[in-house]
Amino acid sequence: MPKHEEGEEELSEAQRLAMLEDTVSTNRVVLMVIAILAVVAISVAVTIAVVKVMQPDVAYADIKSFAKLERDVEILKEAAITHEQNLVDTKNILDSSNATAFKALMLEQEKSYQLHLNALKQGMRDLARMVPGSRTWLDIYDEQMNEALAESRARMNRLSRLQTSELPKVEATPLPDRGEPVPVFN
Repeated sequence: MPKHEEGEEELSEAQRLAMLEDTVSTNRVVLMVIAILAVVAISVAVTIAVVKVMQPDVAYADIKSFAKLERDVEILKEAAITHEQNLVDTKNILDSSNATAFKALMLEQEKSYQLHLNALKQGMRDLARMVPGSRTWLDIYDEQMNEALAESRARMNRLSRLQTSELPKVEATPLPDRGEPVPVFN
């Protein structure tokens, strides 16, 4: 059947050209929208890929193992507190022991010996000035007194270094290295 019998009119060249131009401009707009959507989709895909590549590999701990670790930490804290209390108790025992008092008494006695020896030495000098004659005996006496004073000072130093009320420094026992901690999320 011919077209004009169906009720359609034949279009002129100008009308066809106008319709064709309208279709081309519509197709252009559709292609530009598709191109923009493709660019957006590609940029989103690239962004997601970059984020996934940069995301660190993290192993998460489960709640049960984290709870066990928390219990272990609490037990270790209690043990540390008990150990500190034992150290304080031991220090108190050493402070009140007879060794501390005996050390203080010996130090006082050495000071007294040194005062006595210095007084004897000074007294002999004074006596030597009163007595006429040679003073060589005074030099020998001074040497012996200086030797006795040096021995007394050495005893004082040894006594002062004796450890009676001070506890030795406690050295911590290093724990084995378990690597980096695992982040935990609920």
